[in-house]
Amino acid sequence: MARNKYPGRCYCCGAWVEPGYGHFERVRNAAPGQPKWRIKCVRCASGRILTDKDPGVVWAKEAARKARKA
Repeated sequence: MARNKYPGRCYCCGAWVEPGYGHFERVRNAAPGQPKWRIKCVRCASGRILTDKDPGVVWAKEAARKARKA
């Protein structure tokens, strides 16, 4: 799974997930008007607890910052 570049709610536990602190998954056969992507926090996905120094978090924050500028 790839790290999330956009914030959202974890579909498992409902926690708010900032960029880099979760993974995104594609939803197959999503109903019209429903999101085609969903986020799962890293804690639900693997049980790990991340810090701001984790390479995936650093990358996602930078990618989100660049996306806002574009």
